[in-house]
Amino acid sequence: MLKMEIHLELSVPSNGVGVNQVIALFEQIQEQLGPALARCYLEQAQDRMLESVLGAKWSKEAQGEAPWSCPECGATQGFSRRGSYPRVLRKTSVGRISFELRQVTCRHCGHTFSPFPDALDLEAYQVSTTEFRAKAVEVACQTSYARTSRYMRDLAGVPVSATAVHQWAQERGAKVTFDVQNANGKPLILDSTKVLAGDKERGALLNLGLTIQSRYQSHGRPRLDVSPVCFGVGESWKETGQGLDQANPDRLVFDGDEVIRRWAEETLPDTPKQRGIWHLVRQLYWPLWRDGLCKQESDPWLRRLGQLLYHPEHTLQETKDELNRMTRELSQQGRDEAVAYLVGAAPHAFTYRERPDGIFSDEDGRQPQAIKSTSPVERQMREINRRTDVGVRWSIPGVKNLVALDLTRRLDHEGWTALWQLPEQPVPEYSAVKLQIQARVEPTPNVKTS
Repeated sequence: MLKMEIHLELSVPSNGVGVNQVIALFEQIQEQLGPALARCYLEQAQDRMLESVLGAKWSKEAQGEAPWSCPECGATQGFSRRGSYPRVLRKTSVGRISFELRQVTCRHCGHTFSPFPDALDLEAYQVSTTEFRAKAVEVACQTSYARTSRYMRDLAGVPVSATAVHQWAQERGAKVTFDVQNANGKPLILDSTKVLAGDKERGALLNLGLTIQSRYQSHGRPRLDVSPVCFGVGESWKETGQGLDQANPDRLVFDGDEVIRRWAEETLPDTPKQRGIWHLVRQLYWPLWRDGLCKQESDPWLRRLGQLLYHPEHTLQETKDELNRMTRELSQQGRDEAVAYLVGAAPHAFTYRERPDGIFSDEDGRQPQAIKSTSPVERQMREINRRTDVGVRWSIPGVKNLVALDLTRRLDHEGWTALWQLPEQPVPEYSAVKLQIQARVEPTPNVKTS
């Protein structure tokens, strides 16, 4: 571990300064302090490595084998110090960092180079750090690229263009992948929405599949640990769900979308399927409307179906019989559209009661209960729509890469860290041995001066 001793001396006003002025003052100091400390550390770390390999300056001691090699001849011994050259990182979370990269000369071929860019994870012509890019893209996942640019400038004090943030998001978003094997043994919830992207007038279809990994309590409230397993924009469910036929989800939950139902029946015919009961009730209005009923006339049928689904006062078989009676009554009234709707939905309406083994519980908190709605994926769709509904048309890759990043950011912290290759938080082995601050007033009060 490299230990650093830093002496800090500040000249600041001693009176007549309010708390807001004090905060503003030390914000300015912080802008200078972070880059200065980073510069000091980077240069001392290089000097320490040089001493461990080449020995102290001007010493005659034998050199050890270097952890680097000459890029010209491949030698790992026989180097001498040869000054340094300036390097600048203009975009970091602590501001602009200017420091020196130490150089060495190979005595075998005479080539002069710096061995430290690789050791410091510096790429050629790099002007921004990965951690800064990750923070900028994290903001861009929640607001526009232009606002992200202003946010990073105002709060981090670092100028960055919206074009640069867009490029970082697209480059990293293209690398996002989701593991369909996370669906094994878990309930898989599927949904689609429209985003204004691509060439079609109404936009492109965005498909998303989530699994519920676990249920836990946080601050006295139940929480769900969900994981994205499939995602696509402007493509069919056959493309989005590629590989799911090799997985073994516990059940599929969907909102009644016919496209999803047909794909699920073809791809996972043996997997139990559940219609979201909220959508089952709400969507009954449209076939009733096509049958000629207005909203006021449709409401009693919707309430009856809701009572049947949400407040089951009978056994499962009695509930199914009641649904059949409701279907016959509609048939007798000539409501063919509503009858076809209920007949199509019936096989998947009561899976949560037929297979109640799940992570939820009933109202008394005793019996296990399976999931019966698409609420977890609907919640994610609302966030996606909030970010993408910005009044302009996206490109398909543009919206796909950004949404994939946002899903990773919100639902997979480990995946987000690995995607950016970020360091552990907090950095291991870090310790502040001592922090001493002493204030004195100059000139010393109550001392007469001649």
